[in-house]
Amino acid sequence: MLNFKLLNTNQYIILNALFCLIPLSYIIGNFAVNLNVLLLIIFSLFFFKTKIFQIKLLLVDKFIIIFFIFILFTGIINTFEYLYILNSEKFNTNKSLETIESITTATQEPIFIKTIFYLRYFFFYIILRFLIIKNKINFKWFFVSCSILCLFVSFDIFYQLIFSKDIFGLVSNDPSRLSGPFGNEKIAGGYLHKFSIFSFFIFPFFFQFKKIYLSIILAILFIIFTTAIILSGNRMVLALYLMAIFLILIFEKSTRKYIPISLILTITIFYFVFSNNERMRNHFHGLLNKGNQMLQIFVTENITKSREIPGHSIPAYYQEYKNFYGTWLMNKYLGGGVRSYRHNCWKRTVIKSNERGTCTTHPHNYYLEILTDLGLLGFILSFLIFSIVIYETLIKKYFLKSININQYADKLLIPFTFIFISEIFPIRHSGSFFATMNSTYIFLIISIIISLNYIKNKKN
Repeated sequence: MLNFKLLNTNQYIILNALFCLIPLSYIIGNFAVNLNVLLLIIFSLFFFKTKIFQIKLLLVDKFIIIFFIFILFTGIINTFEYLYILNSEKFNTNKSLETIESITTATQEPIFIKTIFYLRYFFFYIILRFLIIKNKINFKWFFVSCSILCLFVSFDIFYQLIFSKDIFGLVSNDPSRLSGPFGNEKIAGGYLHKFSIFSFFIFPFFFQFKKIYLSIILAILFIIFTTAIILSGNRMVLALYLMAIFLILIFEKSTRKYIPISLILTITIFYFVFSNNERMRNHFHGLLNKGNQMLQIFVTENITKSREIPGHSIPAYYQEYKNFYGTWLMNKYLGGGVRSYRHNCWKRTVIKSNERGTCTTHPHNYYLEILTDLGLLGFILSFLIFSIVIYETLIKKYFLKSININQYADKLLIPFTFIFISEIFPIRHSGSFFATMNSTYIFLIISIIISLNYIKNKKN
């Protein structure tokens, strides 16, 4: 006979091991992240089967289900459209060879396949919801994992600063943007932004320290992570990281006393880094110049017009926004489907031959990409989901004075909610919303927030 006690123990260990390996998989790469997500889905379905889908559906759950159904719908519609165009005699006779080749290349990997594979995040979301509300996830282990790995990434960046290469021998191709273990990918700051803030909550929640020792530990962690993010050169990420930290300090009464020391530490870190690293100082100073340029462009230029960019000092972001607008106009309401931006950018009727190379894989903003790939309807759905999450966890608590039933869950909600807000910040210059690492993180955070909020409000 099966030993159910042992089976339950093994379940707990396996699922928590996979959950805690998520931060590590980000360092290894997309394959590891996808493998981690798929294994978590497979083992959860094996252990709990249909019980997973019997959880009580909240309002946000229903909107997320509609969101994924809509993604599937757009995938089907756009797949049929591409196949029709590809096989149309009129298309083959009237279009240029260059255009045919671009369409053919895009259909070699049908958008329907991308869509079907993206649906893994629906199962990922639902499964995490189930595991958290059923108390199958140990956040202490997860926070420890995040802390260890973020410290590793930070010290690897410091090592790269001193020796011009990291401990694996990887060299950053830009001295003003150190990448640590990520090689030529400039995502070290983004990684620390995603996972380092959890480190500040492992010690207050799960370990007993005297206040003075706790303050020293948190201050050291803040210095390490903030310095590492500055050295990564990810300027917007740094701003959002600091925003999340200070919002947590402001909104939580027990942490407001740390605001003065946090401000002093932040100013000191900036002064120390910039006074000892001219490249880094110039890199961040360039952000102010680009911001001023962009402001002048949007005041004096019409982004909807297709014409040459005036001058050579204009940021590349301007061209990206032009590309986005022209691409969105092609499929305003339903979009072109998941990860279709570059393909549709090439198809624009207003595009010039010398502009084809400016079509990147995504418009470097979550909301702009959702507009082009899922259209206005998909944008509204995603906006509603984000709004419900923020309303249920932040507005209700601080502005509507909701009653907190479960203090533990309520405290844990604080870091996750503000990290989520910083992740979906509208003006953030980001990677692809539909990319493996970003989608995994977004649905990870949403599932945690919604589940903790459900636990918080659930009556004993």
